[in-house]
Amino acid sequence: MPFALLVPAAGWRDPDFKADELSVLEIDVKGRLYQGRDVGRVVDWRRLKDLPSFARATDGKTNVRLFEDGVHYQDINQGSLGNCWLLSSLACLATRSGAIERLFLTPEYNEDGRYQLRLWDKGSRQFKQVVVDDYIPVWRQNGGGGPAGQPCFARPSGNEAWVLLLEKAMAKYVGNYHYLNGGMASWALETLTGHYTCVFLLERRYGPNRDAGPDPANWKWIRGELAQASKQPDRIVPIGESKPSPLNRAALYMLDEKDPAKFYAHEELFMAMSYHLAIGNLVAAATVGTDDDEEVQGVVRAHAYTVLKAQPVESNGRGQVLLVQLRNPHGEGGIEWSGDWSDKSTLWAKHPEVAEAVGYTPPASMATARSDGLFWMEWKDFMQHFKEVTFCCANGFDYIEDEAAGWMEVFNDPGFPHDYRSLGDYKFIYNNNPMIGQQLDEIIKWLRLKEIAAPEQFRRGTRGLKLFAGGGTHPDDIDGGSSGLMVAVACLANKPGAIEDMFLAGKEYRPDGSYQVRLYDPRSGSATIAPIDDWIPCFNGNSITKTKILGNEVWVLLLEKAVARMVSSYSKVAMWGVQVCWALSALTGEYTTMLMWMEEKQKWRRLELQYIEKEPGKYRAEFAADDVSLYASDDVFKAITVQLALGCLMAAETDKGEALDPEATGLARSRNYSVLDARFVAISGTGGVVSVSYAATVPPPGGRNLRLIKLRDPARTDEWKGDWSDASRQWDTYPGVAEALEFRREAGGGDAGGSGRRDGSFWMTFEDFLRYFRNVSMCGNSLKGNQKPWLAKPEDIDRAGRRLWELRKQQELHAEQEALEDSLHAELRKKAVERANAPSMGHVFAQAAIMASANAPKRELPPPPPPAAAVAAGAAAATAAAAAGGGAAGAKAAAPRQSQNGEGGNGAGAAAAAGAAAAGGAAGAAAANKPPVVIVVESKGCKACTIM
Repeated sequence: MPFALLVPAAGWRDPDFKADELSVLEIDVKGRLYQGRDVGRVVDWRRLKDLPSFARATDGKTNVRLFEDGVHYQDINQGSLGNCWLLSSLACLATRSGAIERLFLTPEYNEDGRYQLRLWDKGSRQFKQVVVDDYIPVWRQNGGGGPAGQPCFARPSGNEAWVLLLEKAMAKYVGNYHYLNGGMASWALETLTGHYTCVFLLERRYGPNRDAGPDPANWKWIRGELAQASKQPDRIVPIGESKPSPLNRAALYMLDEKDPAKFYAHEELFMAMSYHLAIGNLVAAATVGTDDDEEVQGVVRAHAYTVLKAQPVESNGRGQVLLVQLRNPHGEGGIEWSGDWSDKSTLWAKHPEVAEAVGYTPPASMATARSDGLFWMEWKDFMQHFKEVTFCCANGFDYIEDEAAGWMEVFNDPGFPHDYRSLGDYKFIYNNNPMIGQQLDEIIKWLRLKEIAAPEQFRRGTRGLKLFAGGGTHPDDIDGGSSGLMVAVACLANKPGAIEDMFLAGKEYRPDGSYQVRLYDPRSGSATIAPIDDWIPCFNGNSITKTKILGNEVWVLLLEKAVARMVSSYSKVAMWGVQVCWALSALTGEYTTMLMWMEEKQKWRRLELQYIEKEPGKYRAEFAADDVSLYASDDVFKAITVQLALGCLMAAETDKGEALDPEATGLARSRNYSVLDARFVAISGTGGVVSVSYAATVPPPGGRNLRLIKLRDPARTDEWKGDWSDASRQWDTYPGVAEALEFRREAGGGDAGGSGRRDGSFWMTFEDFLRYFRNVSMCGNSLKGNQKPWLAKPEDIDRAGRRLWELRKQQELHAEQEALEDSLHAELRKKAVERANAPSMGHVFAQAAIMASANAPKRELPPPPPPAAAVAAGAAAATAAAAAGGGAAGAKAAAPRQSQNGEGGNGAGAAAAAGAAAAGGAAGAAAANKPPVVIVVESKGCKACTIM
């Protein structure tokens, strides 16, 4: 029988943060304070799946997801806890696609109830793991704080659980839920991101403001730095009478009132906000006052808000108007600003040019104005109501303090020394003599990354060297020989942003050589983010693993080292040391399985895999009875297409026997190839392309269906030579197929007799695949417990498509924002230095903000889930396709990133994008610039037509 993990019904319980009164400490219910054991009189604990907040599916089971359709600021609603500072910070992150998801090392909801997250520890300058269970504090029956079973603190919106778990992780990090009362958004943003964070305070007691009168319009903002020490229990400072908090401003901020350069004029701060928001940084703000039960003109006192936009706009009759868009973390139904430029203001109707400039659609009438927590206000009103602005910047605020700080000491990882001990049982042949153990130290030299890579191999930005080439990684960026690890890395590189997200410290080269790479133990599924240094074992200046740096992709050697450290030696990641299935699991933390060709049964056997601790070259396999574990070849191809559409990763291994002739086929024996794409192509009798999709369609009379699969050799040396290879005549015979699959030849390889392309990627028919490939490794949680992986729920295809569209757009956005920042950096730094030397110079960001606002890429908030009708339309189309072809229908997907040699890549991503198109949402339409392709599928005599 297949291996299965037995999970207790009660789930995992965190022994360090128990579901008891100590984890809450105290709670206020309608003015009555409950402390210690009395907390249990009003608070109970329930698992996520038992919360009535989550809607139940039609089968009666709780439908809980960690994330659904991405993360949106609408997901965040504040409860009875005074932690608006935290929730406004989360709302900041929610405006950046993927930022919240990256905090979760456990990427999906699980029945075990154990979740790993990462938070930044400033003292060690590293991310630390925080592990929590899924027991959530809820109100008891007749407890008085709210409906029985409703979460006491943050409340979920829809069926997403991430807000509850992230709030619990922060509570554990600071000691208990009560300590989350009354904190600072600056501390939250730094802890959540690890980015440089600073604050600006507007108070009369600072410097020249003392003599400037009572009107805040005449004051200046003083810049404060966060204290260097990380949060410790001894930093708990009383606020008021009974509000202990580790996040008190007096302990958190460092202010220098004697330095005139630390004071900023109002317009200067506005321009700084405009600039930093344009390049993708985060900004939050806090209001004046001491009691958050009060509000003035809809602005809650002593409350934290998210700043979404700051935009200077030219207005007819009013001149330049400085507008700020904010969000109240109370969310739907929360109190909103009611003055000028609010949702109910008449100024929008009087100045439609302003509404058009900021992209605002006023409500049809005051009665229909919706309270969603979002509002605009003018800067002159902002300065009267807000006293604190926080900047969280990936690359520093004005590029002086952060660059000057630097790193004084090169990091050396004591857990993975630079000698033979980290090489394991590595054997090296030198002058025909095998060398092992301590002998290796005579010839193997450990070099830092900057000493290995040629200077031109580091992409040089205005802020320093980069680990990545920019624009996203691609399978063609990898040359790792034929190692199983590099096959898996090439698979992962096919997903937008997946490799970059593994590097927790960002994409820049770090002078101190300290990096954290997120990996997973395939045996336990637990994440690891142990720090590594950048010393690489080399012979004659090249890595002993023979992994090469292609172009500017310097990161590949660091990822390889992180894996070597996880398994305790480089010898285990040598050329034949890693099974592809193990590597896929280690890189993603997701479920893996294997399909093995059974010659005697003429079918594929599905194997359930179990891994051995720190043994990447070994696994144990079990399988169920024949009627469950044996798949027909037709179903296998359908499974490949559907699972690629859902975002799964795959690799296939060739036959090791004489049946495969390397000279004739071009394929290497017993070699793993990454599986990048798979398509059904319907061709008419005249050779024209009728459709390209991810489910079988009925070809027109006289036509036929092609089943094509795209693979890649990580060594880039052994490519297929047969039909549909790079040099094949089929591309010339059927140019419509080449266009549909976005296939292009390099110059010099355009005719059938040419050498074709040598990037390692190629197409072949599935019939040829069946002749020469014997194993398929598949990785993805959509496969877990799915005995018919060629079938998928239409809503899952839709969700995968929308998510992939977001990832692609976010990747494009990051590239544009980085280019914008680089273009303005030199001038900004020059002005910042001038201002530091002569504060009267002022206005560092003025011109940059105007340029940034004019040239900023269009950054829309992640789109909310589509309306039910749109989902239903997509589901109907996908269901029809599933009935016809046994899988989920798709269409020609969005044009992927062009690889270095011209051929489109990211087939798996294209598959998911097709699902997005089927959903009927704007995502599919926006992703393609070509006329829509109409796909017709037959289903029980009826025709279902959908435009992709």
